[in-house]
Amino acid sequence: MMRTDDFDRHIMEELSQIPPAELPRFTPWRPAMDRIVVGTALLTFRFQFFYLQYLLPLLGAVLVYLGYRSLRLENRWFRLGWLLSALLLASHMALDVLAATPVMAMLAASPAVDGTLTWLLQGASLLMLLALWRGTRAVFLSSGTENLPRDWLGQGLLCHLLALAVALWDQLVPASQPGLLGLSITNEWLYYGRPIFMILLELRFLICIYRQSETLSGFGYHISPVPVRLSSRTVLAGSFAAVLLSLPIALWVSGHIPTSGKPAALLTPEQAAVQAQLVSLGLPEDIAAALDAAELERCADASAVSGVFWYDPEGPGTETDTPFPAQALTDGIAELSSWLIFLPEGQVRQIHWFRYSVLPRLRLQEQFSVSPSGQYPTTDYAGRLLWHEEGQLWCASPRVRLAGGETAEYVEEHPYVYPLIDTTRMELERLGGHLRYYPWIAFSIPAQAENLRGYLSYTVDASQMPQPSDIHFSSPEQWSYTDTWSVFLRHQTHWLHYPFASISSYGGSSYTGRSGPIQTIHAVFSFHF
Repeated sequence: MMRTDDFDRHIMEELSQIPPAELPRFTPWRPAMDRIVVGTALLTFRFQFFYLQYLLPLLGAVLVYLGYRSLRLENRWFRLGWLLSALLLASHMALDVLAATPVMAMLAASPAVDGTLTWLLQGASLLMLLALWRGTRAVFLSSGTENLPRDWLGQGLLCHLLALAVALWDQLVPASQPGLLGLSITNEWLYYGRPIFMILLELRFLICIYRQSETLSGFGYHISPVPVRLSSRTVLAGSFAAVLLSLPIALWVSGHIPTSGKPAALLTPEQAAVQAQLVSLGLPEDIAAALDAAELERCADASAVSGVFWYDPEGPGTETDTPFPAQALTDGIAELSSWLIFLPEGQVRQIHWFRYSVLPRLRLQEQFSVSPSGQYPTTDYAGRLLWHEEGQLWCASPRVRLAGGETAEYVEEHPYVYPLIDTTRMELERLGGHLRYYPWIAFSIPAQAENLRGYLSYTVDASQMPQPSDIHFSSPEQWSYTDTWSVFLRHQTHWLHYPFASISSYGGSSYTGRSGPIQTIHAVFSFHF
């Protein structure tokens, strides 16, 4: 039996060799329309598992392109469809590659941009289907047939337009709203009825395309020969190969967070004196040595330093004051700790510390973050990294980003969780619509780095405590301060993953499980006096 690709290239030359009984099977319309039908189906219905949401639409775009390529010389409508199918194929290839970069997450984070791109692609697909409909009608008219066959494509196009209208209706008038746990359905009939109706319309649309291809079986002789340089298999393999070869490059380049450092500056005698004072009050020497000039100036009037308790989920109690144990990463070991520096006027400087006692081999994305309790106002955030290269001390000050906690809208919707008392209203106003902020930094480990460590710090305003200007550890009745917070260190464990997982998307998150290539270790600390 003659292969479809060979027949597409030689049908006009070898038509006389085909037995009349076999002509309907080998009409040039059949492979082109079959590809368009199957490709459109793969583009219409999406499956969100086993990466099929990426593979099948790309396959569908290739098939639609090959179908229009076979028809492009027949009339101007098919030529328009071929150009649009090429644009659609290029778009799907580009989107699949961009999914291996942070760009897709940035686009999805903007509803306006994401919605605009979605409807632009839908508009191009709709115009391509219109070209298919007009092209088939032109073929019938050019054949000189008096009785035109049934306009199946016109019906299908109408069904597709109705399906798009239902999708737009679903966006403009949702039948659900955010609830305490997931979505809360507000109208069951609309919630379940609209998707079912849309699926039925799309199925009818595909059936109409197939029925129209059957009516074209007797018009194969009117197709002009289409010279092609690349076979269908070459186009299919080349499209997938171009995407697959681009993905590792995109993942490696996009996954690296640039971290530039500089040699650490020497301290002035005054700053060295503050450092020594902090050590004498109980701050570990290595942490005191990591503080930069600005941090030492903040702590110049410190009156006390204290360690904290940490929650031991496997121990017999809830808290312990022993040093927090080092935790193993997939390819490294890290230590976490927190320290409190008490300042005048009831201010407490919290310093949250991490150290890689064994550096990971993969050095693409790291993140260090803190989740404060939200009981007290927090201000003046800072962060720093230090490491050694060939015996020299290097440092970097990555940007400290702030993620917001519960919003004013969430508090309004859940008054039983957050009663709208005056302190809650003041906190929402002070933090610009959030109950608290979660500071975090993202970085990568320099290639030649050794002994990497760093910290996040901020000031807690505990001035509402009794006698804030006179802290007496020997007289707890004169001053009390209780606080709890969580510290998180995240690390990317492997680079070959898809789609791209940005460690920045976890900034401010309290999620402690493993998600794709991102591994998290954490500790819950508390202080009470």
